[in-house]
Amino acid sequence: MKRALLVFLAFLLVFSLAACGENKKKEKSPHLSDYSSSAAKYFPLAVKNTWKYRVEYLGSAGEMDVTIVSSDGEWFEDNRGGRLKIDRHGIRDDERYLLMFPLQREEWTAILRNKSREIRKTVGVDESVTVPAGTFEGAIKVHTYVALPKKKALHSYHYFVANVGIVKIETFLEDLNEAKKIRQTVTELVSYTLNKE
Repeated sequence: MKRALLVFLAFLLVFSLAACGENKKKEKSPHLSDYSSSAAKYFPLAVKNTWKYRVEYLGSAGEMDVTIVSSDGEWFEDNRGGRLKIDRHGIRDDERYLLMFPLQREEWTAILRNKSREIRKTVGVDESVTVPAGTFEGAIKVHTYVALPKKKALHSYHYFVANVGIVKIETFLEDLNEAKKIRQTVTELVSYTLNKE
């Protein structure tokens, strides 16, 4: 009887150690993280959410309103025909991720419908940005690079703010021969309204 009890206890000990080892293996195994809640914070998508922007293009100025007008549950469409969604990797439109998580990551690439290659990278995670709507702290800054013919390149910088969305976009045309950049456009947030429903 004692011998049977000792064999049972030894078996129980070996089984417990094996189970602990199995749990450690499971903990260390790679898994896909879900960043959808972080992404949703940096671009609040809901029907009726509205952002008003001041837009300058090579010296000309105007205004642009962007309002989310519909949703199919996954994609949100705005009044300008743009479509956005949040998923486990970040914020995306029909062609590319605008912001990807985790934020400290390598650059990501998209091939657009016009066959141009767009390279994006998070270059700031705690930026201060001032626009007509106010000064925002803790902005995420994303740099986009597109190579163009005749040794030119297009750069853009998007600033995302938690619980607001995009507050500023700047684009620059770079002449690689002369190593100089000329600002093409600046889009700055004037006001915004988020649907509380």
